[in-house]
Amino acid sequence: MSLLLPTWIVTITTRIILIPVLVLVVYLISNEVVRWSRRIRGLSGPPGLPLVGNLLDINKSYTAEIYRQWSLEYGPVYQVQLGNSTVVIVNAAEDAKTLFLNQTSSLISRPLFHIFHKLVSKDVASIGTSPWNESCKNRRKAAAASLNRPKVQSYEPLILRETADFIGDLVAESKSGVNDVDFAAAIQRLALNTVMTLNYGIRIANMTTMKHESFYGEIIEVENEISRLRSTSKNLTNYIPLLQFLEPIFWRKSSAHAADIGNRRIRYNDELLHRLKDAMAKGVDRPCIQGNVLRDPEALGLSNNELLSISLSMMAGADSVQPTIGWIFLLLAHRGDIQKRAFEEFKNVVKDGYSLHETQDVEYILLLVKEALRFYSPLPLSMPRESTTELHYKGTIIPKGTMVFLNAWACNHDPALFAEPWEFRPERWQDVGLEKHAHQFAFGYGSRMCIATHLATRLIYTVLYHTVANFELQPARDATPEEWDAVKGLKDPTALNASPKASKARFVDRHLSFQAELN
Repeated sequence: MSLLLPTWIVTITTRIILIPVLVLVVYLISNEVVRWSRRIRGLSGPPGLPLVGNLLDINKSYTAEIYRQWSLEYGPVYQVQLGNSTVVIVNAAEDAKTLFLNQTSSLISRPLFHIFHKLVSKDVASIGTSPWNESCKNRRKAAAASLNRPKVQSYEPLILRETADFIGDLVAESKSGVNDVDFAAAIQRLALNTVMTLNYGIRIANMTTMKHESFYGEIIEVENEISRLRSTSKNLTNYIPLLQFLEPIFWRKSSAHAADIGNRRIRYNDELLHRLKDAMAKGVDRPCIQGNVLRDPEALGLSNNELLSISLSMMAGADSVQPTIGWIFLLLAHRGDIQKRAFEEFKNVVKDGYSLHETQDVEYILLLVKEALRFYSPLPLSMPRESTTELHYKGTIIPKGTMVFLNAWACNHDPALFAEPWEFRPERWQDVGLEKHAHQFAFGYGSRMCIATHLATRLIYTVLYHTVANFELQPARDATPEEWDAVKGLKDPTALNASPKASKARFVDRHLSFQAELN
């Protein structure tokens, strides 16, 4: 009996195997032609792999630092290929000025990402992630009116209230420095409460409410997941069309999860807006940003989705506040010299008694906040831009529709702008010379800079001011010397925000001795 299969079976089997292989080979070859055609003439850049380009390189460690290191080899402005997308990376302050400031109108828009815009935010996107159009312009104008410096000053009582509760949480947890305090939860409550109060006039009563109330737990869970899905480094499907084609077959649950996250975010923001409107109808609402927008005659034309977009932007604002406060706490715990200087400067200013219900301006603490935002760069890669017209850079034409990343981390450590950039030195911002007037890249540059800059800075300052007044920070018992290091201490090197891995310190109460010294 022959073991040979009939010829027709062999033929069919061969075709079943070979046809998909041939199709894949043809696709890969044609895709490489497309990728090659999209490279920008005149810009160098690191070599990449077929199909994925440089995606695997930037997922190995701290993405922004990899981009900075490549700039030492390929120049301050170069191109990378993330899958099929050609992206220009800007790593130096002077070149950032050339592109983001001098050609600001050409870099006013945002690119659309498959995961975030088509799955998570298919119905509505925040102001910060929206492409530039008339609607985005109107939304940004309405939000900016509620976030300018005078308005932020009017929010001071709200910020002080949240800060007082925050200090109270630390006092209760620390037991006068006996316990190591995991301050991450308290910072998260502070940020969420501040955002909700300022945006909707609604706040969480206390830590217990946040732990046990499912509604607030839902907000925390979804906002954390939104931050992950916004990452420009780890979501490979954004850049590889083949993965988008195969997604419904192999990653259906993943795409359904992203869409569900977006729907859940809309639901709880709708609920918060409904509560605010109900309070306004009854005349019992608290002053807040959404209330101001709803009462602003120029904002009456905004649709429900546009109002929701403003809310989404406010909720996303915690992405820079939370990590910055965490880094500062770790820094102070390990840098006794800086903490001592901050407390001494505090005492020199606050001579008439300390109160949790007011905040005075202490220059050194203001400089400390500014230096922390520079040194740690909480959003190391500023929100990506997309060119709306051709860009010109040293004889090179960057085509319309090109994605451009501002590497805020690299610009904030540019030795041409900052002397000894890897040293944490608050005094640099008061020295006579270039540094004193240098741009601080933590909130972006040029058009589409974060409109909540004043609010975020004031909140961080207020928290630091009252923390320095009430506590001496010491390292936790299981602390490591590297936990305050801006690179080695990172929790997730490819995340949207640069959050510290460590979240514990000892908060030793010094209120009584402080009062005695004042009196």
